[in-house]
Amino acid sequence: MRGSDFVDLIKSEAAKLEALHAAIDRTVVDRDKNDEARRAWDSACEAFHTYRSRMDPYLERACDEERYADSDLLEFAVAFLEVDPWFFRSGYLKQILLTRLKRSDLSEPLRQRLRRVLADAARRRGTREFKHYCRLAVSLADHELASELEVLRVGTDVAAARRAKMMLEAIRNQRHELRAAGT
Repeated sequence: MRGSDFVDLIKSEAAKLEALHAAIDRTVVDRDKNDEARRAWDSACEAFHTYRSRMDPYLERACDEERYADSDLLEFAVAFLEVDPWFFRSGYLKQILLTRLKRSDLSEPLRQRLRRVLADAARRRGTREFKHYCRLAVSLADHELASELEVLRVGTDVAAARRAKMMLEAIRNQRHELRAAGT
C-alpha cells in the first residue's frame, strides 16, 4: 500500500471507530431508564466490540513485532503517527508504535517524516504518550529538529514551550550520558 492509501485508511477507520464509541457514550446515560434504552446501549456496545477495522491486521502486526522491518508496516506506523487519529485506545497504540519505531532500522526519508511528527508532538500533542515521543526524539534528533524545538521553547504558547523543553531535555540528557560513558 502507498503512503496516501494508508492515510486515507487511517482517517476513514478512525472516524468509524470514533462514531461507534460515540454511540456508546450517547446511550450510556439512559441505559438504566428502561428496557429500550438498555437495548440501545447493549447494541452500541456490541457494534463497537465486534467491529473489525481494516487497520486491524496492521495494528495487530505492529503490536506483535518488537521492531519493524517490513516496508508496509513501517509506512503504516509512520502514517498513523502523522495522521494522529483520535479514537478509543489510539494513544495506547501510538505508544506502542513509537516504542517499536525506536527499535527499527529507519531509512532517512522515514526518519525525516518522524522528525516532523516529533516537532508536531511538541507543538500540539500534550497527551499521555508524549514521553514516548521524547524517547523517539532521542534516537532521531538532528540539528534541524533541535532548532525547531528551541524556537518552540521560547515561544508564546506555554504548553508547546513546556513540551519542547521536555523533548530537548530528553535529547540533551541522553547525549550527556553518552559523552560521560565515552561512547
